[in-house]
Amino acid sequence: MSVVPRTDGLNTVKEFLARDRAAAESPLWRGLVGGQPRILQCAGFIPADSVLVRTSSGELSRFWKLIRSGVADFASPAGIAAFEAQLSNLATNMGTHPDKIFESLGNEGFCSLQLSTTNTIEIPSAKGASIKIPCPSFLIALAVKDDTLLKAIEQPLARAQLPIVRTECESAKISSVNLPMPIPFPFQPSYAVYANFFLLGSTPEVLADAIKAFKGKNGLIATPEYKKAFLGMPAANNGIVYLSPRFTKALTEFQTAMVASSGDSSATAMSSAMQKLFGAKGEEMSAFVMQNLPDGILSTGLTSSGGKEIAGALLLAPVATVGLLAAIAVPSFMKARTTAQGHSCINNLRMIESAKEQWALADNKKEGDQPDIPAVLKYLRGDKLPVCPQGGTYKINAIGVNVECSIPGHVLP
Repeated sequence: MSVVPRTDGLNTVKEFLARDRAAAESPLWRGLVGGQPRILQCAGFIPADSVLVRTSSGELSRFWKLIRSGVADFASPAGIAAFEAQLSNLATNMGTHPDKIFESLGNEGFCSLQLSTTNTIEIPSAKGASIKIPCPSFLIALAVKDDTLLKAIEQPLARAQLPIVRTECESAKISSVNLPMPIPFPFQPSYAVYANFFLLGSTPEVLADAIKAFKGKNGLIATPEYKKAFLGMPAANNGIVYLSPRFTKALTEFQTAMVASSGDSSATAMSSAMQKLFGAKGEEMSAFVMQNLPDGILSTGLTSSGGKEIAGALLLAPVATVGLLAAIAVPSFMKARTTAQGHSCINNLRMIESAKEQWALADNKKEGDQPDIPAVLKYLRGDKLPVCPQGGTYKINAIGVNVECSIPGHVLP
């Protein structure tokens, strides 16, 4: 690897991974990076507001054959039987054997993360306030030879009788599955096939953006930012990695706000680790092109990161989409769980108060009398106090005074 600083503050990077020329056609390398460099058609689908992109000409069908031969060569007879049984179950559920699904795939695709330039969402913080960030979406595209993958997805959906909404964009039929989830960003898993590509996205809108970008040739690759980042790099390649300054800026601002609102030392440590990876400036960028050459894999590009961050950034790119969406969703799931636990505790308080009242009625007690706890427990299931799901302790109190929990907010209405 070589890293050469430029006068504009960026670094020119070249990295070469040597490989025996005879191994170029092996399933491993064809599966990971594909064959000879070429202009990838899938790049035309990438929406203009994409901030994190990884394209590839890797041949998934060859990689699948490598896995199949590995199981056959190295697994025990019992392991092989279990593996084949799982494949048979998948074939039953999807109506098509996984072997045929992989055979139906082409040899290029991408995954991308988008951050809207017009819409924002509010993320709940630990202290009850909200943090605004650009609305995110994700997109996956795979080249396909036929409708095998489409049918394999639609059969289990039909069997599960999930509600599906059908819309249309540029003659493409977009199918969206309604899956209500307690997350703050729009999520309506959608899929479509257009121009021999299977598209899967977090919303029907991101699929429509992708289809329009492909037809109008006005997606990410047509933007001045992208053209500047990849200026002079080979258009024929085996994949690119693109990290926009908008991504790292949004991520840094989100982390800073979350850490400030939580005061949690573990959150501070995580934020520090991310800053070391992306740099402290908060507007890092990277643009890399991979080429499969006769003697190895050549990666060339530009980055604002120093040498020690480059390898980490390249490794992180394929999974950062999931990471960011998880980072956004976790606070909402935590809030939903906390709310549910609060409701559960209040229900416990109602049961204890009801048991206290039954005991008072049976023993002719009046307001102000202190309850006989063992006697009150006989009116509760299992003859014992329920437990607060957040670890609070219950104070029974006198007749006429509501039961209390030590956790703030756990109060009978």
